[in-house]
Amino acid sequence: MIRPDQSMGESEVTGLSESEQQAIRTELNRLLESPAFRTSKRCRDFLRHVVEQTLTGPGDGLKERSIGVDLFQLPPAFDPSQHTIVRVTANEIRKKLAQQYHSEDGSSHPVRIELPAGSYKAEFRWEAPSVEPDLPAPPKSFVRPAIAGGLVLLVLAVGIALWQWPSAKSAAPEAATAASATPLAPAAAGGGDVRIIVGSSSPYVDRSGRTWGPDRFYSGGTVFVRPAERVLRTLDPDIYRHMRQGDFRYDIPLNPGKYELRLHFAETGLSDLISAESSGDGQRVFQVSANGTRILNFFDVVADAAGANIADERVFRDVSPATDGLLHLSFAPQRGTAMLSAIEIVPASPGKVRPVRIRAGWTSAWQDSAGQLWQADSYFMGGNALVRNTNPAQAGNSIQPDVALYASERWGHFSYSIPVADGRYRLTLKLNEGHYGPHNTGVGGPGSRVFDVYCNGVALLRNFDIMKEAGGEGRPLDRTFPGIRPTAQGKIVLTFVPVEGMACVNGIEVLEEPK
Repeated sequence: MIRPDQSMGESEVTGLSESEQQAIRTELNRLLESPAFRTSKRCRDFLRHVVEQTLTGPGDGLKERSIGVDLFQLPPAFDPSQHTIVRVTANEIRKKLAQQYHSEDGSSHPVRIELPAGSYKAEFRWEAPSVEPDLPAPPKSFVRPAIAGGLVLLVLAVGIALWQWPSAKSAAPEAATAASATPLAPAAAGGGDVRIIVGSSSPYVDRSGRTWGPDRFYSGGTVFVRPAERVLRTLDPDIYRHMRQGDFRYDIPLNPGKYELRLHFAETGLSDLISAESSGDGQRVFQVSANGTRILNFFDVVADAAGANIADERVFRDVSPATDGLLHLSFAPQRGTAMLSAIEIVPASPGKVRPVRIRAGWTSAWQDSAGQLWQADSYFMGGNALVRNTNPAQAGNSIQPDVALYASERWGHFSYSIPVADGRYRLTLKLNEGHYGPHNTGVGGPGSRVFDVYCNGVALLRNFDIMKEAGGEGRPLDRTFPGIRPTAQGKIVLTFVPVEGMACVNGIEVLEEPK
């Protein structure tokens, strides 16, 4: 579109001058290196592609099919109902743009890049420069009265504040410090989910589409931030790059009911103490209480997570607010200082915890045909993520209705450390051979991929060959194991060890068994 003020040297396609196009590319490069984008090559490539095509290509050239063919090398006649990678990635881009710009509220950018819903063409929103009006100086005869009037108002304000101060002080609860002076309404209306990132000042949307709120309801402690720290076992390191440390508490208003509590930790503050001889165990030990009942004692994040800079969760069932309508969480040091990265509180049935469903290799939430939500790849360490453009499980499959689950996988030599509450669980591994066989002409066959799977150190599968067990390539296969108990650290630790070729998994489901 050519603007009326377009001058020589402007793009005939977009109506943007060279300087404006340069500003857009500068903003693009800034976004690609931002926390929201730098961990996802697929999203980076997608955003770069649509911005460049918007700047240089025809206005109507950015369609789902053209992007699928040009960017993801899908066949020209691909079925969009089966190959959803373009739509999924576009939705991820929109979330990441909203997340990044929301976290920068108050920051000034010459241009913002947007991807409107229902479109694959980028839009550029130019921010008008802020101009302070030139106000005439007040007449000299007005200056002195204005100062006098201001002094009178100041004296009155101070007098009113002093008059109200004693009653306000006596009415304030001990936990309501200036830093946490949030009105004590329920943290989530209707008993919904509550998610808090410690030390954060703005909301955050994670890879599974869940919104985390800023820090609130706290008293005591200090905030420690490591903005560029690498944190393992998570696709959302920004949740764990803040911590509150010291002796502190949270008093969170909740509606009556039963909740599942998840406390999130990552030890990012011991880099000076970690060496070839020591991992940092025992340097920070503390206790955690909920409504006066101790739920963690002599807790060491490094020992619990099996290392520093590793995301760690502890899960607790049947948590309820106290009689005053607040959930009181206190963190008290036993050696060094206590610490915390995030709090998650979700409604749950009495005695129950929510299922855990993970779509391996996938970077956003996914819903199956039964309406069950599978979260983005989580809790892993090692291996590689893979999203297939062509899914062999789609061909001639009448047994498994949710074949899209098998279009992504984690492969290599890797592990998952899945946090659960104490209890017994049924574990299901979702497996599919998508590489070796007729689909990938001339590559292998039975015996090409053989691996072991261990759960908490005990072998679940030995010398396992997906193609052999399933009877061919592209045939989804489930393996279910009942009676799984977590470790002393509250984890189900799954280790995938290659024997021949590489290990792989497409999905993991953990369901609590009836007592």
